[in-house]
Amino acid sequence: MAITIENQKMAATINEHGAELVSLINKTNGKEYMWSSDAKYWGRHAPVLFPTVGRLKDDTYTVDGQEYHMNQHGFARDMDFDVLKVEADQVVLELHSSDQTKKLYPYDFILRLAFKLTDNGVQVGYEVENPADEEMWFGIGGHPAFKVPMDGDHFYDDYVVKLEPQTNRNIIPLNGPYADIDHLKEERTSEIEVSHERFKDDAVILDLGEEPTTVTLTDNDQRHGVQLKTADAKYIGVWSCYPQEGQYVCLEPWWSIADTVDSDHDFKHKFANNHLAAHQTFKTEYEIDVF
Repeated sequence: MAITIENQKMAATINEHGAELVSLINKTNGKEYMWSSDAKYWGRHAPVLFPTVGRLKDDTYTVDGQEYHMNQHGFARDMDFDVLKVEADQVVLELHSSDQTKKLYPYDFILRLAFKLTDNGVQVGYEVENPADEEMWFGIGGHPAFKVPMDGDHFYDDYVVKLEPQTNRNIIPLNGPYADIDHLKEERTSEIEVSHERFKDDAVILDLGEEPTTVTLTDNDQRHGVQLKTADAKYIGVWSCYPQEGQYVCLEPWWSIADTVDSDHDFKHKFANNHLAAHQTFKTEYEIDVF
């Protein structure tokens, strides 16, 4: 089931399955900014990545010596969320741990996603609550995919991703599906030209250092585009499929990352993982503006 929210300028549709933003329309120009999820290329719109981001080494991890298996990006994107609140311009969805999730992930949790429209887009909020008396570890991230091109006057290769502020950032290479943190490249990266060939080695991953960052995807005339703003994401992934030529680009704010090449499988040792003490709550958000 899908829920549509609106204000005077924007309309968004969120699917209860996966708490996924499937449509974001600027009502003043009638443009749809989200990718269509054509399964020939990539059959999703904007999945939430929880309780892990990226791939675990051998799709396997351990907690206190017990072995578990979990696919890339976790299971939340494939589960039905409960509707906690619906108003004209906002919706809050919730997922609880269950016997089903405990087979994949041993921790009790409550995961909430909140979507609230603004004048120019939507705010996406994450809450991870630890209801248990024991500590927990988790990863979380976003994966919104945007249409490229966004109009009939431009082609895929006419687009660029720009980052503000302009500063030195570590680029994290991948070795297969795993983060190769021993071979970081520090560059003053403020612009990534979009092309299908750019993604032949998978995502471009930048270390944001949990600093406020604005990531803009736009055509070279800056006629139409999207801005993704985050105050504290650890990383941003920029991705599209390859060698298929899907007409989309993902801007992915992450508060975790794939296993490293030398992972020992212990989830408590996982690089860039998040820790929550008993009965504590993790909160963060990102904002999408369109033009």
